[in-house]
Amino acid sequence: MSWWREFFDEEYVVLYAPVLDPERTEREVAACASLLRLAEGMRVLDLCCGTGRHAIPLQRRGMRVAGVDSSRKLLAKAAERSDRVGAHPAWVLGDARELPFRSGAFDAAICLFNSIGYGTDAEALAMLREARRCCKALLLETAHRDEHVRNTAPGSVFEWAERDGVRVLVQRWIEALPGVSRAIFRIQREGHPDVVKDFRHRLYTATELTAMLRKAGFERIECYGDYDRRAFAIDSPIFLAHAR
Repeated sequence: MSWWREFFDEEYVVLYAPVLDPERTEREVAACASLLRLAEGMRVLDLCCGTGRHAIPLQRRGMRVAGVDSSRKLLAKAAERSDRVGAHPAWVLGDARELPFRSGAFDAAICLFNSIGYGTDAEALAMLREARRCCKALLLETAHRDEHVRNTAPGSVFEWAERDGVRVLVQRWIEALPGVSRAIFRIQREGHPDVVKDFRHRLYTATELTAMLRKAGFERIECYGDYDRRAFAIDSPIFLAHAR
C-alpha cells in the first residue's frame, strides 16, 4: 500500500492546520481566480482537494467545482465544511492518476499545496497528463528542491509544537540521492497512545517540473515564485506554474 493512503486522514488536519489559516487560503484562491481568469459558471477541477480548502471558496465565488481526492476521511471533512458554509462542490473519491471524467470536462484545474511527488516520477507524470486531458489550463503549486535544500540542515532536524492539548514531535531530513524530503510525525495526546506518521515527498527542481508539464502536453508554461506573481528564483518560497 502506498504510504500516503495511511497519511492523509483526520490527523493530517491536526498536523497542518496551524499553517493553513483563512488569510492564506483567501490569498491563494484570489490568485487562482485571477491567474486562470475564472468567471462565474466555469468548471474547475481541484486535484487532491483534501478538506476542500480551495474548492469551497471557489464554489462560493460562483464556479462549478469538482474536488477529487483518494481519502474518504478528508472528503468527509470537506463535505462537513461545505455544509457549514452552504457551498457544495461535487466531491469525488478517485485517483488523480486516472480521473473519472471525460476529456475536456473542465475549463481549468488546480493542484495546490505539494500534491505532486508522493509516488514515483511516472505517477507524477500520469497525474499531469490526466489534468491536461480533462482541462484547458492547470495551476500547479508545490515546494521545489532548490529552496528546500537551501533551508535544510545536512542531517536530521527535530522540532516540536503544542496546540489545543496535542503535542507534535517531528524529525525531518532529506534523502539526497532520490531527492526525497522525509519526516516522521509523532502525535501525542494525554491518555492516548502516540500516533506515528511517515511522510515522503519527492522534491523536484523547477527544471524538472516544467519538463514534466511539457511532457504531459502543456505548451505554454508561466512560472512564478509565489501567488503574487513574482518571478521564479532559486530562493522562491514555492514553485507556481500556470500551464496551458
